[in-house]
Amino acid sequence: MKNKKKALVLLSGGLDSSLAAWLIKEQGMKLKALVFESVFFEPDKGIRAANQLDIPYEVIDISERLIDIVKNPNHGYGSGANPCLDCHLIMLGKAKEIMDKENWDFVVTGEVLGQRTFSQKKQSMDLLAKQSGLEDKLVRPLSAKKLDPTTPEKKNWLEREKLLGITGRGRKEQMELAEKINLSYPQPAGGCMLTERGFANKIFDLKKHFPDFDINDAQLLKVGRHFWQGDRLVIIGKDEDENE
Repeated sequence: MKNKKKALVLLSGGLDSSLAAWLIKEQGMKLKALVFESVFFEPDKGIRAANQLDIPYEVIDISERLIDIVKNPNHGYGSGANPCLDCHLIMLGKAKEIMDKENWDFVVTGEVLGQRTFSQKKQSMDLLAKQSGLEDKLVRPLSAKKLDPTTPEKKNWLEREKLLGITGRGRKEQMELAEKINLSYPQPAGGCMLTERGFANKIFDLKKHFPDFDINDAQLLKVGRHFWQGDRLVIIGKDEDENE
């Protein structure tokens, strides 16, 4: 690791992505965080994490591309109206684009093998690496020892022994490491509105009546009480702010 290498890290601000960034930074890499936002989720947690970790960041709005995917996901929905695999592919594709354009060396995510049955099983993680075009320039530090060595490990940019081998849905190991390094993090709740059952139902109703809905239509789903009268959606604000 004589020459300092550069990595982009997808930083949501959750525990896993924050620890992934920390693990790579600890090995002397130069990092930039990519913090994504859309009509369905905010960048605030990612920005806070980047500031805490003292990493420069770039906020990227993927609303338009994500709206198209929500209408017709290539890899299906998760528990709600969340097309997690396709959404992650959008993010990784953007990371690949920036990596190539700005000459970064590899990309880092906080994915944990087996943590999410839909998007973080081995088959899904392999698919993401391949379809994003990143291949083995995609590093998952939290589960690296349970996955095949990547280019940064093969070329000794990263010491594989200093990466982790976490699997499964438990967060005990992550929480212990966070306490050890004094890393604060938000509770694993909220985030993407598409995972919320009530909001997902609104998306599916909108998709049924207006298949070609846009960003403004999706924004309206976030306010008021909703009543369908045939193909007409009536939205009643719950307070003065929502009326505005």
